[in-house]
Amino acid sequence: MTEPSPTPRIRAALNGEGELELTAVNAPAGAVIRMDVNASSPRMLCTQGRYLAPVQAPPGTRIRFRLFQGKRGLTEPETFIMPGTPPARTVPSTLIPCTQNRDFMIYDWAARHEAACRAVRETHPDLLFIGDSITHFWGGLPVDEPHRDILQKSPETWNLCTAGMRAVNLGFGYDRVENALWRLRHGELDGAADDAVCVVLLGTNNLAENTDGEILRGIRAVCREITGRLKKAVIILQGFYPRNSAREDTAERIAAINLLLDRLAAEQGFLYTEPGRVMADAAGHVPEELSSDGLHPSAAGYERIAAVLAPAIRQAAERKK
Repeated sequence: MTEPSPTPRIRAALNGEGELELTAVNAPAGAVIRMDVNASSPRMLCTQGRYLAPVQAPPGTRIRFRLFQGKRGLTEPETFIMPGTPPARTVPSTLIPCTQNRDFMIYDWAARHEAACRAVRETHPDLLFIGDSITHFWGGLPVDEPHRDILQKSPETWNLCTAGMRAVNLGFGYDRVENALWRLRHGELDGAADDAVCVVLLGTNNLAENTDGEILRGIRAVCREITGRLKKAVIILQGFYPRNSAREDTAERIAAINLLLDRLAAEQGFLYTEPGRVMADAAGHVPEELSSDGLHPSAAGYERIAAVLAPAIRQAAERKK
């Protein structure tokens, strides 16, 4: 008589650093742990982030997890609350590093992270583009196959911006600020030149979830992570790009956030630029020839952006000297 297979489960425990470690027990091959942080939805979907490293989060943070094989849940969702007295002021999501997998139909977030870490280790780049899908879909290494045609929209203008430098694209589709913060803390800067030029474009995916102040705090944390690891880094902070939106206040919010980013750059000695200003017409609308969806640049859109961004990169490179 065949004995039944042991029941899969997840062991959750704090390590010596006070971080949450999740371990799959009795899991079949290919099973992964997916998790979310302080999620309001009662559902646990296969589009949540992968557990890849011990979770760093303040006391009171709710971390939900479940074991999956493909899209099939193997265990029931469980919740772990980080022990201790929660801070008097709630820590915004932009400051809690976490993974994501919202773009799983196009690319594998965890696999791209591994490829990005490998590219940085092997090429020792002196130019890094740190961003979301606007950066990801432009060009450069690492390349996500088999969707090269979607995720490499303008390699020619990418080459124009990166000429003479060793560049790596650290853009990830659908990333929020907190996802980029996780990546930078888990290897994507390891091996980069200590004086690398770092082009940062983050936060547009946080507009629906966070206040302007929370987004700014997250971007400030990302920049602090860069300068803490790359002591002589030169940061180019990009303003938000325009987007066609049904929300009436979107253009006003973007303008207000860009003012905050400009001030942050001046305060910290960063370079600030707004390539997105060449994407919109006089009414603030992004025309279809520059973006098929009103946000992500087409090849023609990237050509316009490169014309603004390339001189800023050359200025940053000169500053290093």
